Amino acid sequence: MNEQKRNRIAAAITINVILLIAVLAIVAVYQLVVMATAARLKSEYIAEIQKYKQQTEEAEDYLEYIKSEEYLRDYAFYLGWHYRDNSK
Repeated sequence: MNEQKRNRIAAAITINVILLIAVLAIVAVYQLVVMATAARLKSEYIAEIQKYKQQTEEAEDYLEYIKSEEYLRDYAFYLGWHYRDNSK
C-alpha cells in the first residue's frame, strides 16, 4: 500500500471512531434524561398515592361517624327534633 492509501484508511477509521463516540455520548445523555424523568414521575406518583390514602382514611372516618348514633342524634337536632320536656 502506498502512503496516500494508508492516510485515507486512517482518516476513515478516525472519522468512524469519532462518530461512534458522538453517538454513544448522545445515547448516554438520552438515558440520563429518561432516568431523571422516571425518577420525577415516581416521586409524583408516590405523593399522589399518599394523598389518596389520606383521603380514603378521612372518608372511612366520616363513614364511621355517619354509622354512629351520635350522627343520628346530631342530624335529628339539625332537622328540628328535640328532646321531649318531661317536666310538665
